[in-house]
Amino acid sequence: MAFMTTHDEASGTSRFEINDGETVIGRHPDCDIVVEVGAVSRFHAKINKRANEYVLEDQGSRNGTFINGQLISGEQILREGDRVRICEVELVFHSDAKPEFLGGNNAAMTFEGSSFGVTMVDDEPTENIPISKVEFRSSADGLKISATAEAKLAALMKINANLGRALSLDEVLPKVLVSLFEIFPQADRGFVVMKSASGDLMPRWVKTRRPHDETTTVRISRTIIREAMSSLTTILSLDASNDQRFDSSQSIADFSIKSMICAPLVDIDGVAFGALQIDSTEGRGQFREEDVDLLSGVAGQAAIVIRNAQLHERALHQQEVEQDLRLATEVQAAFLPQESPNVEGFVIHSYYLAAQYIGGDYFDYIPLPGGRWAIVVADVVGHGVAAAMFMAKLSAETRYCLAADPNIATAIERLNDRMSALRIERFVTFLLLVIDPKEHQVQIVNAGHMAPVVWGAKTKRISEPGEEESGLPIAIDSGMTYESVGFVMEAGDVAVLYTDGINESMNGSDELFSIERVRELVALGGGAKAITDRIVEAVKDHISDNVQDDDMCIVVLERTKNAAGDASSVEDTVDVPMPATAV
Repeated sequence: MAFMTTHDEASGTSRFEINDGETVIGRHPDCDIVVEVGAVSRFHAKINKRANEYVLEDQGSRNGTFINGQLISGEQILREGDRVRICEVELVFHSDAKPEFLGGNNAAMTFEGSSFGVTMVDDEPTENIPISKVEFRSSADGLKISATAEAKLAALMKINANLGRALSLDEVLPKVLVSLFEIFPQADRGFVVMKSASGDLMPRWVKTRRPHDETTTVRISRTIIREAMSSLTTILSLDASNDQRFDSSQSIADFSIKSMICAPLVDIDGVAFGALQIDSTEGRGQFREEDVDLLSGVAGQAAIVIRNAQLHERALHQQEVEQDLRLATEVQAAFLPQESPNVEGFVIHSYYLAAQYIGGDYFDYIPLPGGRWAIVVADVVGHGVAAAMFMAKLSAETRYCLAADPNIATAIERLNDRMSALRIERFVTFLLLVIDPKEHQVQIVNAGHMAPVVWGAKTKRISEPGEEESGLPIAIDSGMTYESVGFVMEAGDVAVLYTDGINESMNGSDELFSIERVRELVALGGGAKAITDRIVEAVKDHISDNVQDDDMCIVVLERTKNAAGDASSVEDTVDVPMPATAV
């Protein structure tokens, strides 16, 4: 009787008899020769005996049937020693006819002392000597397939090379699964599952051995993944659908998972952040105990590379963020005044330094009808991108409201209503000074900000006009009323407007710079630039090596005088340093 054989180094050679009628080869249990490999069709091929010949025919399988390396179409007569390959399984055909030299005669052939019929030749050199990539083993469940030790070693070396060159997760994850499929040819599916920022398990990469229908959803059981991650151990199940560890998981039965290995991905702190899983939905017992250590080793290496890839991606993202912030710094600098206005009889000097790339402090010079000028100093609560965006909106709205209403108190009331209508949980302390250079008159509206520190050149005294008349900060609530207060600036008088990044700057001992210190520095006198520089240097000395944690802004207004005592000269300067260039 004819038969077919396949060789397994573990259990030796297996023999499969060929029926006199029809012999069916496939994955289905009803087949005469059962080949339990996922890529084999249920009824893959058949052999028919016709007279003294055996004919092989493919049954419309997905992956085809090969004889001696050639894909067959239609019927093909089998001859002694033909190698029949079905997917990764190779079967050798043996006929029931005896070779002539094994006939019934007793004649013997000897080559003793003779070279008759024997020729020694030198083999032609070959570039590549093929190494078997798979091995087969027989069991009660049918023929099993696994990679040879050589193939596993080659795949592990390939993993080392591939992962060593990968820099991003989109490079790392597919390479891990491709390499796993080379190590475990019996696997039908492979998954890389990782925790998201919210802690949910998310599949990051999926590979199936068969072509995947995009309309079909690939389903993964969280039960197995969570068990491996919580126990920090690699799980092997020869028959997951009947495994008592997962008997409460209906999903495993639904997914038809029969044989699987799942290894946790663990970081250097011993915390699992994901898992690798390979499984077979077609056959039980496809994986062995020695496969556990192999997948555990791959998972340990993959975990390191994945974490490195995440750090690399974060570094790239951080570079993009920093670039965006640098551009935002330039945009914000464009919002701020590029030079002081030319106000007859007055000098204006300013200083601005954001705690981060961009800040929430705001100052502006706005021309008004009749030759008047408005000076605004404001502080949006908080700092950073959100505060800067709110500041940009405040800047536009301030200019609109001052242009729309000649009464500066009602203009600020309108500004408050418009900013409150945004329904953003931020507020702004806001100080407005309007200069009338003809009358040397200054009008103040204060919305929750520190009052200006005014030094009287004649009185030699400090005053803070508008402090008692201060209203609530802008954008706390609509319907607020504000009051304007006026005073006259004499020649030599100086008014200092500032934000709390000045008076609340803190040293290493958690001591505030204080408003009193600002008053003392203003009382030392000097022009607008001298007072600005004095305060800035004093604040920097106070902070020393401590970190600046708030934006700093100063605007100093000085009424000047000529030899006759009349206001005449103007200093046109502004200092707006940014973090990269602050001095």
